Amino acid sequence: MAELTNSQTIMEKIIREEAAEQNISYPDYFEMYTAAQILKDYDVTYSDIEYSVVGDGGDGGIDSIYTFLNGELIKEDTDYSKGGKHNNIELVVIQSKTSKGFNEDAVVKFNEVARDLFNISTDITTEEITRRYNKDLRDKVSIFRDVYSSLMKGFPDLTFSYYYSTLGEEVHINVLNKGIPLKETISKMFTGSKFSLDFVGASKLVELNRKVKSTSRMMELAESPIATVNGSYLCLVNLKKYHEFISDNDSISRSIFESNVRDHNGDVVVNVAIQDTLNNGKEDFWFLNNGVTVITSKAVLSGKTLTIENPQVVNGLQTSHEIYNHFANLVEDVAENRNVLVRVICESNPESRDKIIRATNSQTSIPPASLRSADEIHRDIEDFFKASGFFYDRRKNFYKNEGKPASRIVSISYLSQCVMTVVLLEPNNARARPSTLINDNARYEQIFNKKYQLSLYLNSYLILKRCSELLKEYQFESKRDFNNVIYHISMAVVLKIAGSGVSKKNMPGFVSDFELRDITVPLFDEVFHIVWDEYSRLGGDDNVAKGTVFVENIINLIQ
Repeated sequence: MAELTNSQTIMEKIIREEAAEQNISYPDYFEMYTAAQILKDYDVTYSDIEYSVVGDGGDGGIDSIYTFLNGELIKEDTDYSKGGKHNNIELVVIQSKTSKGFNEDAVVKFNEVARDLFNISTDITTEEITRRYNKDLRDKVSIFRDVYSSLMKGFPDLTFSYYYSTLGEEVHINVLNKGIPLKETISKMFTGSKFSLDFVGASKLVELNRKVKSTSRMMELAESPIATVNGSYLCLVNLKKYHEFISDNDSISRSIFESNVRDHNGDVVVNVAIQDTLNNGKEDFWFLNNGVTVITSKAVLSGKTLTIENPQVVNGLQTSHEIYNHFANLVEDVAENRNVLVRVICESNPESRDKIIRATNSQTSIPPASLRSADEIHRDIEDFFKASGFFYDRRKNFYKNEGKPASRIVSISYLSQCVMTVVLLEPNNARARPSTLINDNARYEQIFNKKYQLSLYLNSYLILKRCSELLKEYQFESKRDFNNVIYHISMAVVLKIAGSGVSKKNMPGFVSDFELRDITVPLFDEVFHIVWDEYSRLGGDDNVAKGTVFVENIINLIQ
């Protein structure tokens, strides 16, 4: 047996120890860990990675697959109908193995999946395809196919990024050569697309592990700014330089837009007016536009370059998007002398930052629900969770970037699913709308109700966490079945413990005072069989899990 290199020893020790700490099997955690390292420069959370995992028998040798549209991870419930004229679609495919080498078979399987599933004219619902590939993989590929089919008339830029990760070091020439047919397959199907196949071994993983994602950006100014005593600046920035500031890898950098303001699509009339000014305006742009507000904890001026730590664009979303689209759609590079007004506000106090976010958006058409992470309730939940050793990620990827354990980070969207399940008793909606659950104002107010005790939120999460741990002890044919029943089982467990004496309107109080020790193994096993039998009887598929009949039947069976 060959002696391990230092890199192999280091990475195996790190990953095994972290897997043990988070109570996850070494192979499963290796998949998560390597994906997190490979996607370090993408705006994805640990929940996003979990969502994208497809490896579970019939996976075609693929562990996880991601479709990015203009830098945003697209999920089954993402609305991408309002994309710009110029779009960038990237498909990222990852295979991770704990082996100490790279083999040809993994790359061959990449090619087989591409050949069988990527051609948009191919029916991937045939018996032959469904027998060979699991539903998780087919669903994730369908997301890519649907996005591309919807946008292909605009000739989007296409990129296929393959990653094969192991604890190996050297890649044999025969393995490398297996990438040639894969590239040919992609090139024939998608003319003009970009392609890459990277082998990520132990040394590369060490390098990625040590790499700290840069949280600072440099903005080149057109003129010397007006500065305040607290380190804030009022600046004029050349439009082209501002375009560079908000761009990453030929896409708009979503991470610099305040996570719950950035998804606002805005008033079409306003966008058209901005487009007209950019395309035809002879006056300086800042004469006709209110500009952009950037909030930061620290900004340092050197000459006419401003280095901004962790910048967040909190106002001027539409302006920023239209500036990005304007330059992205230019066929030829042209001189640009116009400027945009940028306010850089230096404020490190979280409460003050949230007030600024609300104040700078108070005169726009952004609905209140779009500013939800700035609500006081989310700061309160964050503090309450932290006191119990958990990290509420109201500022997307804030705790991930701080290196907190994935198993202790809770996203806004996942907490919403938890509350929807055990408090509002709607596990079907929690399952059907993983990322858009709180886009609706009324729904948001139901979930994040200021009258609720903070313990309700922590207990809702802990109930789902406990039920997930217990459910993993059961064998499923696919990950899809696990996802289809976990919310319904969690609801049923709470209802079983509550008994018939607790009505739906009293569930907030019951969950607020919930004792986690009441979820015993025998009770869980009893509930599991009730829910699983009903799920199977109704057909055992996505439609059952996302429908109301399954929920109603469980409630009747339990109570």
